[in-house]
Amino acid sequence: MWWKRSVARILVPLVLGLGISALGWLAVPTPARAASCSVSVGNGSFGTNISPLTAGTIDTTATLNFSCSGLVPAVPITLCPNLDGGSGGGDGSGGRLLKLSPGVTLPFQIYQDSGRTQPWGSTVSPVFGTPPTITATPGLGGTINVSRTLYGRIWIQTTTAPGIYSSDFVGETFLWGLNLLSCAGVTVGSTVTPTLFTFSATLVPDCQVTAGNVDFGTSGVLSAAKDAQGSLDVTCTAGSPYSVGLSNGLTGTGPTLRKMKKGAETVTYGLYKNAARDQPWGDLAQGAGFVWSGSGTGGSQPFTVYGRAPAQTTPSPGAYADTVVATVTY
Repeated sequence: MWWKRSVARILVPLVLGLGISALGWLAVPTPARAASCSVSVGNGSFGTNISPLTAGTIDTTATLNFSCSGLVPAVPITLCPNLDGGSGGGDGSGGRLLKLSPGVTLPFQIYQDSGRTQPWGSTVSPVFGTPPTITATPGLGGTINVSRTLYGRIWIQTTTAPGIYSSDFVGETFLWGLNLLSCAGVTVGSTVTPTLFTFSATLVPDCQVTAGNVDFGTSGVLSAAKDAQGSLDVTCTAGSPYSVGLSNGLTGTGPTLRKMKKGAETVTYGLYKNAARDQPWGDLAQGAGFVWSGSGTGGSQPFTVYGRAPAQTTPSPGAYADTVVATVTY
């Protein structure tokens, strides 16, 4: 479990006395028996410390390496690397998914180009589109070494739950052969299979807090209680439990013994969780009953801060203020 804190400051003033049709194999000559090919694909990590509250797109890359030896010099070799939906599966319309748990997924796609406009598909699973056609010509030594970049992208919403999302690709069918003009529709040829590779993203719990002022306005003599209220908004990632506490201010000694100051003079006031002002709002150090607790939704959750300056001896006229820190623990 992650434990973090997010804070905002509340200014508490008082003024006294102032008013986001394919071509297939042609001829298909048999490659030299001595030919040996291998392929590998690296992992693609979108990050391990991603806050869902930063909603938007995140990109990453992975690298495909294809090598062969024992080929006929100067005779081109074509690779057709098929990629299906991986263990995360797809959305049925050509989009891929990273999966946290059954039913909890993150939209994901692999592209052929850096502009991320051409999905990397598969003739084995046509819903994902077509694979790229990768051609190389062996030199005099009869060898080739080819690298190709896979461009990944995910889409995050503020309501996405934290956790480790991933899709494993294993047993992918990469076809290669001679005299191939295009990989579109090709389902025959020699097969080479990369070992397991993974695309993943780790989303972490996060909270943000904003606070408005609790302004008591103006007052003459503090012969009766003076009330005021302010607002506080908490945004936490979906499913993340949190608590909201308020400090005692700059010189206060308790939730109802906070002090607005002007020089050495003070006005005592309290902050409360309810309109009746009988539930003081403090922090965890004072006990769980003094804080608000909740569970994040990915959206803003508003709270009202109720203030009261009780009847007390009135100090000299002027502007009195205090600063209270709102802390979200999650």
